[in-house]
Amino acid sequence: MIGYRRRTAVVWVVSCCAMLALAGPQLVAQQEFSSANKKRGKAVVEYRDKAAHVVAAYNYSQRNHGSRWIVIQAALSTSKETTIQRQEIALRTPQGREIPLATQTRIGEDVMKVEQLLQNAKVQAHDVASYFRQQDRLEDMQLFRLPFGPVVHDEFIVDRDHIASGPLFFESPTGAWERGTYALVIRHGEGTAEMPIELE
Repeated sequence: MIGYRRRTAVVWVVSCCAMLALAGPQLVAQQEFSSANKKRGKAVVEYRDKAAHVVAAYNYSQRNHGSRWIVIQAALSTSKETTIQRQEIALRTPQGREIPLATQTRIGEDVMKVEQLLQNAKVQAHDVASYFRQQDRLEDMQLFRLPFGPVVHDEFIVDRDHIASGPLFFESPTGAWERGTYALVIRHGEGTAEMPIELE
């Protein structure tokens, strides 16, 4: 009888471990986001708290992500003067992996595909700067340079009276993007803004 109970207990423990292993990826994929996020369209989200104001639009890439590149148009400002570094911007996958903002080197190496992406995305462009009262103090992030474009910078400065706007390019390490809810992550001096990016 004792041996039977022990065998039953072992089977129960193994079964529970197997169930947790199967549920793990699903639990990771369910990302939680702050109530500071507000949907302003099917593929437009606005994040606003005491420290930062960010708007992201990805109307084209929401349904067109079968290639390695996606683009998110973003604009942001902060309550205090803040320098945003390139490495402080990332896209977190549903599985929890952070994909850094693309480098200018990679954009240059694949410039034809990136230009085609931008051309296609123009049809569904969204004015992300229109959500800010200081529209007359808008500056380009200048994180990327296409042929005949401006000088590239690895950082930009924003504050309460100045906003920065520009495209954010991300490259899939697998050559395509899976459907699911990603998170646009922007770290700054006063905290972190995380915004849901839903690819269909």
